[in-house]
Amino acid sequence: MSVLAHIGYGVEKKLITAIVVSGRGMKLMKLVEHRPGVLSVSHHHARATGRRQPGALLWSERDVLMVLVEAPQSDEIFALVFEAGGIGEANRGLIFMETVCRGHPMMPFDV
Repeated sequence: MSVLAHIGYGVEKKLITAIVVSGRGMKLMKLVEHRPGVLSVSHHHARATGRRQPGALLWSERDVLMVLVEAPQSDEIFALVFEAGGIGEANRGLIFMETVCRGHPMMPFDV
């Protein structure tokens, strides 16, 4: 066990992951970053390819938003991201939430 094994225990946390239309990740990140209970938030751009029919490739680009949040506020943050990301509309993305056993807020360096 490492010296840092104790970090992240003591607070029940959830990880909310949303895969949304390209260009929306930064807006959603700014929307939730200062909300109560949000421990850490990040987003990145993703590209993928797949096949719908033989011989035809489908290219897709999305933003992936990841929010580490304290469990009591998780449903509220989930609903906010769902609504603001337009995820309830067809082909706009997906969102899911899972329990996290251990994690801690990301701390920026003071330079």
